[in-house]
Amino acid sequence: MDMGQAGMLFAFGFLLLITAIIIVTIITIASAAKAKASAAREANYRALAEKSSLDAAEIKASLIEVKGRLASVERILREVD
Repeated sequence: MDMGQAGMLFAFGFLLLITAIIIVTIITIASAAKAKASAAREANYRALAEKSSLDAAEIKASLIEVKGRLASVERILREVD
C-alpha cells in the first residue's frame, strides 16, 4: 500500500469516527430531551391528580351539606302538612 492509499484510508476512517461520534451525541441529546419531557408530563399528571382529589373531596362535602339541607326542608314540609 502506498502513502496515497494509506492517507485516504486514514481520512475515511477519521470521517467514519467523527460521524459515529456525532450520531451518538445526537442520540444522547434526544434521549435526554425525551426523559426531561416525560418527567415534566408526569409532574403535570401528578398535580392534576392531586387537584382532582381535592376537588372530589370538596364536591363530597358540598353534597353532604346539600343532603342535610334537603332533609331539613323535607322535615319542615312534613311538619307543615
